[in-house]
Amino acid sequence: MKLHRRDLLKSAAGGLALRALATGVPASILLNPRPGRASPDELADGPGRMLILMTSNAGDPLNANVPGTYGGAASEVAHSLDPAMAPTQLRLSGRQYTAAKPWADLPQNVLNRTVFFHHATYTPVHQDQNKVMRLMGATDDEEMLVSILAKELGPRQGAVQNLPLSLGARNGSELLSASGQVLANVGPTSIKAALGGATGALASLAPLRDREIDRLYRLYKDHGTKRDVGLLDAWARSRDEVRGVSDVLLARLDAIDNNDEDNQASAAAILAAMNITPVITIKGRFGGDNHNDTDLVAETEQTVSGVARIGRLVADLDGLRSEGVLRHEVIVGTLNVFGRTLRKKGTNGRDHNRSHHVTVMIGDAFKGGVVGGIERNGNDYRATSIDSASGASGGDIPYDETLGSMAKTLGLALGVPQAKLDESVGLGKPVLSAFA
Repeated sequence: MKLHRRDLLKSAAGGLALRALATGVPASILLNPRPGRASPDELADGPGRMLILMTSNAGDPLNANVPGTYGGAASEVAHSLDPAMAPTQLRLSGRQYTAAKPWADLPQNVLNRTVFFHHATYTPVHQDQNKVMRLMGATDDEEMLVSILAKELGPRQGAVQNLPLSLGARNGSELLSASGQVLANVGPTSIKAALGGATGALASLAPLRDREIDRLYRLYKDHGTKRDVGLLDAWARSRDEVRGVSDVLLARLDAIDNNDEDNQASAAAILAAMNITPVITIKGRFGGDNHNDTDLVAETEQTVSGVARIGRLVADLDGLRSEGVLRHEVIVGTLNVFGRTLRKKGTNGRDHNRSHHVTVMIGDAFKGGVVGGIERNGNDYRATSIDSASGASGGDIPYDETLGSMAKTLGLALGVPQAKLDESVGLGKPVLSAFA
């Protein structure tokens, strides 16, 4: 069964999502605002963060140019000789590392909360993207990691839906699923059409806010307690706030002009502010399937643009939070189907590498650093085992559990209890040194 995108757009444009955005009241309370129910206990224990995950089945060479792939044990890794990719020093939690220049060009306040997690995905097959999302068989009931996270995070933050949402899937292996149901992709232009414009849904937030807040206040004053009214006061946006939210999001929607990666990032930030879902996936491009990439030209161009896109997305989210439009912390991450070879073909291109991949995770829950590393493997490199306490190469997380370890580290950072992660993901341990 495929869940149709019209269902989501209908909810966003005419229903619960707009009511929650306009009022600031969690969607779960709006759905059933009976007196005595308006309690923080309605939301599950612990913080609920959101995830925007850049993902692709292209098998991009993001893994080839990050900290941990320069010098020392990585001295034979091939890198682009283009000045735009020059080896450059950067600082993570007070330690100096070397990476390609685009990573070093990220603002220090972004690097301070960026983790580069070296692991494997154990497949060289493009069509296995959906299997990687299921952690290659390590998840309970073959559920996708993004679905597990969305199900746990949705109630914690009062999201409209507890299903992940894809803005950039282009084929079957990239489509998301939850509980055996395939989820339809929703493009940025569809979101703009549903929500934007002078007479669109977002333009009506102010009167919608007044109607909903008045209704809730009447209910709680007549049948509730002082605690109910106090919580509503704490949640409710003011009229000025709502006008500001409407103006900010409408301006961002107006700038969307197609469904490419930049527009997916913009749409993801808008949907995060609307608290529609706790997990959104978009397309990430960092060089693609570059088997025959002479002088690594495509890798250079797409790494420069891809890392810059990450920086803009993080800055956009930070801005929305500082303006009070976005009320949740958001982690930005990357997950491809596999990495690329690091030594085998030099600068003539890169083949598929089932043994090494890097997931980038950026968010307030993290302190900047590198988890794991690489070691020689035949005529190329693979990910090392990892120490779960320090994050250093070599330790109690074996190579064949590094994918599960990455997933648990990400889940714990998002606010999912470790007991739930251990129940849902059969392999690996979280790396505690990654956390702020």
